[in-house]
Amino acid sequence: MHANEHLCPKRKNSLSRIVYVFSVGAEHTTARYFERAIGTLGGWQCIYLDALFDPALLGSDDIFFYIDPAPAWPLGLESLPCLTVAYLIDVHLDLHSRLQMARFFDAVFIAQKDYVFAFNKMGHRQLHWLPLACDAEIHNANSKAHAYDVGFVGKLGARGTHRHELLSSVLPKYRTNDYMKYYSPREMAAVYGQSKIVLNASIHGDVNMRVFEAMAAGALLVTDRIGNGLSELFEEGTHYIGYSTIAEALGKIDYFLEKSAERDRIARAGQQAVLMHHTYGQRWKFIREQSENTYGQAPARSLSRTVLGELYADVFVTLRQPWRIRWVCRRYGMSGKVALLWLKSWGRWMNARIPLTPNAIKARIFHQ
Repeated sequence: MHANEHLCPKRKNSLSRIVYVFSVGAEHTTARYFERAIGTLGGWQCIYLDALFDPALLGSDDIFFYIDPAPAWPLGLESLPCLTVAYLIDVHLDLHSRLQMARFFDAVFIAQKDYVFAFNKMGHRQLHWLPLACDAEIHNANSKAHAYDVGFVGKLGARGTHRHELLSSVLPKYRTNDYMKYYSPREMAAVYGQSKIVLNASIHGDVNMRVFEAMAAGALLVTDRIGNGLSELFEEGTHYIGYSTIAEALGKIDYFLEKSAERDRIARAGQQAVLMHHTYGQRWKFIREQSENTYGQAPARSLSRTVLGELYADVFVTLRQPWRIRWVCRRYGMSGKVALLWLKSWGRWMNARIPLTPNAIKARIFHQ
């Protein structure tokens, strides 16, 4: 389905420039927080696109803004007439595909600092570290009534992982919310605002959204000691509390449940820091400042049709969308590498449904 053209109003003046967002549009995603920030700051409107959008919709004054993750991938990014910007978040989960995706954008912003070096090594000239953030209007929800000693909203993770072991060991020991249910962004913020402590457990050491959202809600953040630039954003013991083991997490939670004055002091400092320096409005301003005058910097804009086809095919292998490679061949031609990637993509697609490899079998068992 193409982007809905009725959502694309005629431009009345230079202030009605458009940010075309390509991302998952669910209410709890980073894309929606950016949409709110962009609308609040004014001068731009946001329109979501699907993978089959018409490039003729975009004008030279627009911005094509890819926000990770997205379930699809469009063709023709290298020929868009406007600035193309990517915000890559899940680089810690699949670095290879994000490295390939980054080649299609004039300016690239990376959420996890430890991975910036890999993109630098790739040779992209417009790279920036940009951590996640909070929505000040939604997440600033602290409450005087503490219904929960420890709050947590999110997934426990696959059985057998350290994250699952930690969360399933710690959370049941305290008065907490129903962490198995789904919460909207405002409901999540209310849970955190009514929690004395919010427990965080990263996935592969990512500085995730919960870090900023918990602080913004006025709760004491207790998180594993993450790399990825966390120590450059906040100070342990001043803005949040860190732990390295399950035993340490339990000990820190017990201590700060008892020491309410100390807990509140650190929570207030964390809230002040995140609301002052780490909102999506500030992130959007940074993107605009750093991406200005970068049009044409995307490496893919100067690649041959053959290499472009191979890059697109490689992305579709990761997305497990082998049928899309047929469209790659129609547009960019067939090569030996594309043919091999096509076969690989079908193999990965089948393996995700009927586990054949040891890793796929293990993943299926742990997720049951």
